[in-house]
Amino acid sequence: MAGREGAPGPREARGIGGEDTARRRKNVKIDRSILPNGRIGLAVSGGADSVALAFLLTKGGKKKNAAKRFVILHVDHGLRAESAEEYEFVRALAARLSIPFEGLHAKVVRRQGESIEMAARRVRMEFFERCMAAHGLDAIATGHHMDDEAETFLMRLKRASGPEGLAGLRPVSRVGKVKFVRPLLGCRDAELKSYLRRFGEEWREDASNGDVSIERNKIRHKVIPFLVETLDPDLVEHIHKITALLRGEPVQTARREIAERSSSREP
Repeated sequence: MAGREGAPGPREARGIGGEDTARRRKNVKIDRSILPNGRIGLAVSGGADSVALAFLLTKGGKKKNAAKRFVILHVDHGLRAESAEEYEFVRALAARLSIPFEGLHAKVVRRQGESIEMAARRVRMEFFERCMAAHGLDAIATGHHMDDEAETFLMRLKRASGPEGLAGLRPVSRVGKVKFVRPLLGCRDAELKSYLRRFGEEWREDASNGDVSIERNKIRHKVIPFLVETLDPDLVEHIHKITALLRGEPVQTARREIAERSSSREP
């Protein structure tokens, strides 16, 4: 089953947007420069990265015109028993942030030649395309972060991908009619979880993420820790720099800071 992570404290004291925010002036690095000026869908699965994305971009729901600027998008693929609860968790999160929610309870059916993962991705992409049109979205933001980027790089390295493939997750990309932006590529997974814990916020953990028979999970839990311990303590950051160089980007331009500033009601 999906596990609950984070321990919510009293909302008025610890929640994002609570009274202690002004006293906690730590930064989370995100890239606002890639965000379009128009309306943005936030792809929120319920995991820590996407929950942090929703809080950061909406300033805990306190950003001016957040309800007009953002829509939370969520797909219940119906492939795990806990997915229905995750759907309700994300819908409740949208209500707390006072921004619109668009969800889908999907029935994933494989077509000939598709794996179940490919079928789920197709259903998700079709949903995103409909949301782009229905809500007038300029882009959909995802919570992909630096650790995802390192995992993707190593998966493609194993397949002997060329420079285009090794460039990995791009800050901005397009799949069909959907434009994706990834403003958290300059953040580590641990930073995002620390940000949520600091304010007592919960997220959901997919139990399948611990299954090391899945290639990405094996790289996350086995390969990267081994390489960090035996080869390079800064491996993930160095891969981040390499992928930026392969894309022809100045290494630091994809990293901007959001400070938790003056308002005691902002994250």
